[in-house]
Amino acid sequence: MRRTLLSLLALLAACSQQQAAEDASAPPAVVMHGVRLRSYDGSTLSMTGEAVQATWDRTGELTATQATVNVPDKGAQGGGQPGGTTVRAKLMEGNPGARQLVASGDVEVRTASGMVAHTPRATYDGTQQVAHGTEGVVVTGPAGRMRADSFSLSFPTGQFDFEGSVQTIVEGATP
Repeated sequence: MRRTLLSLLALLAACSQQQAAEDASAPPAVVMHGVRLRSYDGSTLSMTGEAVQATWDRTGELTATQATVNVPDKGAQGGGQPGGTTVRAKLMEGNPGARQLVASGDVEVRTASGMVAHTPRATYDGTQQVAHGTEGVVVTGPAGRMRADSFSLSFPTGQFDFEGSVQTIVEGATP
């Protein structure tokens, strides 16, 4: 009896190891097409968006293609785009539970104040509501254009901070 029990335990252990290996290479848990999203912080709408396709991995990671995300100002009613910040990218990857997101591929950020930033890659921290990037950024606004090596953007205030080599061209300036 004891030998049978040990054999059964060894067989179960071998099956469990094989099952774990199969799960690692298993297809994603969910693949969605024509996705619309709404994310809440408690009962407050914190983000809306859409994507051509989204894949939710078994580890909780989310990958979205041709994605747009709108982060409303805290005072905006209904969570719409006016008064908020919009981010568009070819690819967005992250973990909704951890509120972390990386946007890449022709990333465009539009603020309510009229600033438009283009960067190859931006990392968003939903807990801090801050995006940053270190691969360069070009920002166009009502008063001119700016290029910088790296940036940080506060979503609640719409304030950009720039670091590294920064070049500014002011519209309407005379030489």
